[in-house]
Amino acid sequence: MADTPMPLHTALLMPGNVRGGQVISLVEITGSIGGKVDAPKLADEMGADLAVLLPILDAAEMLGLVRNEKADVHLTELGLKFQKTTKNKLRVIKDRIAMVEPFKMALELASRGKHITASQVADALSEMGLRWHYKPELNEALIKTLLIHWAIYAGLLSYDGKSDKFLKV
Repeated sequence: MADTPMPLHTALLMPGNVRGGQVISLVEITGSIGGKVDAPKLADEMGADLAVLLPILDAAEMLGLVRNEKADVHLTELGLKFQKTTKNKLRVIKDRIAMVEPFKMALELASRGKHITASQVADALSEMGLRWHYKPELNEALIKTLLIHWAIYAGLLSYDGKSDKFLKV
């Protein structure tokens, strides 16, 4: 009996260990160097090793802020606009963030006009086979952290710490 391949999902998944501030730093540093830099130099400028840089670079590329070609990182037009923005940079790319999981699912669930929890988002994504961690409680914690660090600052969701619930802005 042949093994059945796992279904392939076309969803974009925000790396679980990347924060908005890291992406902002990557864009700022790349821009300050002239808009093009090789990845090892960028890692050095950020005070990180390549293993730390790569997920940040993936997130920045996924959001359309940079292109990574043969280990050279280039700012895109959107990246240049993002770099020149002085206040709340994540709002510049909120439409891009809204297309990436777990934010896309959170917005879909919250669009029904009710408060949602990270657990509800985690459960809905798990049903699609999308997880950041194999342990449900850690998966939920990662999703909650991503929602707080990205969706709130981008102006996509608000968060009530007392009820531990999110609402679409």
